[in-house]
Amino acid sequence: MLSSKNKRLITYLKFLILGQQGLSWLKYGKILRNGGKKTIVYKLQLCALYLLNSYPGQGIICLLLYHILFILMMWSYFKATFTSPGSPTATRKISNPVDSSSSSTYIPLDQRRSDSGEITSNNSQEQQDDSQQQRRKKDLVVLNENGEPISLGFIMVKKTGERRFCQKCGIDKPDRTHHCRVCKKCNSKMDHHCPWLNNCIGHRNQKYFYLFLVWATLYSFFISLTTIIPVIKYAQSTNEPIVEIDLNWTFLILLGGVFSLCLIGFTLFHTNLILSNQTTLESLQKRYYKIKEDGDVTKSKYLNLFDVGKRNNWIQVMGPKWYFWFIPIGKPYGDGISWPLNSYGYSTLCESVENLNDPTQIV
Repeated sequence: MLSSKNKRLITYLKFLILGQQGLSWLKYGKILRNGGKKTIVYKLQLCALYLLNSYPGQGIICLLLYHILFILMMWSYFKATFTSPGSPTATRKISNPVDSSSSSTYIPLDQRRSDSGEITSNNSQEQQDDSQQQRRKKDLVVLNENGEPISLGFIMVKKTGERRFCQKCGIDKPDRTHHCRVCKKCNSKMDHHCPWLNNCIGHRNQKYFYLFLVWATLYSFFISLTTIIPVIKYAQSTNEPIVEIDLNWTFLILLGGVFSLCLIGFTLFHTNLILSNQTTLESLQKRYYKIKEDGDVTKSKYLNLFDVGKRNNWIQVMGPKWYFWFIPIGKPYGDGISWPLNSYGYSTLCESVENLNDPTQIV
C-alpha cells in the first residue's frame, strides 16, 4: 500500500507531466473505466445468472432497463462535457446600465406588441405620453421583442457600482457571467467548473449536466437495488453470510449505494437551483444591482431578479416541450446575455431607489 506521502508525490508528478487539463482528462478516463467495469460485472454476474437459472424474463428486463439508464447517463455526460457553456464574444459591447427615467427604455405593462412587432395600446399617443409621465417606476419594466420583461445585460454591478469588467478577456461582463480561471474565459450564467467533466457548467450545458445527475442517480440506485435483492435471497437460501459472497456483488451494492446517496443530494440541490433560477455561485454570493448610471447600488443575497416563477424557470433550462425535458437534446432559452426579470422584484428595486432619491420618503 502506498503511503499518503507517496500518493501526494505521484499526484504532483502527474500534474507536472500532464498539467491541470491533463489531470482533468485523466479523471474523465477513470469515470469511463468505472462505468465499463460496472457494465461488465452487472451483465456477467446478475443478468447472466437470471438467464441461466430459468429466469429469462427478469434477466431481459434488467438488461433492458440497465441499458436505457446507462445510455441516457453517458449521453448526458458526453453532452455536458463537450458542449460549451457559452461565452460573450470579445466584440460584444454592453449598453449602459438601465435608466429608469428613460421612457424609451421602459415600456408600460398595459402595452402589447402587435403582429407587425410594434408596441400598441388602446389609448392615443398623447394619452400615452401623459400617462407615462405620471406612471410610477414600479409599473414599468423592460420588454423584449416578445413582450417579455428582460434585462439589458447590465443590471448587475460590482460592489462599488462600477461595471463588471473582465481584465483578462477585455470585455464588459453581462449579467450572470463569470470568468473561469481553468477555462480561461468568461462563461455565460456560470454555475461552477466541474473537474469530472473538465468543463464549466453554464447557460448552454446546464440542462445536460442536470440530466447527467438525474440519470446517474437512477442508474446507481437501480444497480444497487436489483443486486441486493437476489444477494439477500441467495444468502437466506444457503445460510451463507453476505460478506463471504463474491466480492463483485459487494462491489456493485456498495458502489451503487454510495453513489446514489451522494448524487441524490446533489441532484436535489440543482433541482432547487433550476426552480429558483439561480446558479451555485449566485446562491453563495451577494448580488449588487444598479438600475441607473448615477444611481445607488442595491446589495442583497436574497433578492433574485431572475426568478420568474418555477414553471418559467424550469422551461428556461429544460425547454418548452415536456417530452424533451429528460432527454439531452435541445437548446436553452435566450442568448445567455439578456434575461427575463421578475417584475415584482424589479418594481421593488425601482421603488426603493425612488424612495432613496426622494427626501420626503426618508424618516
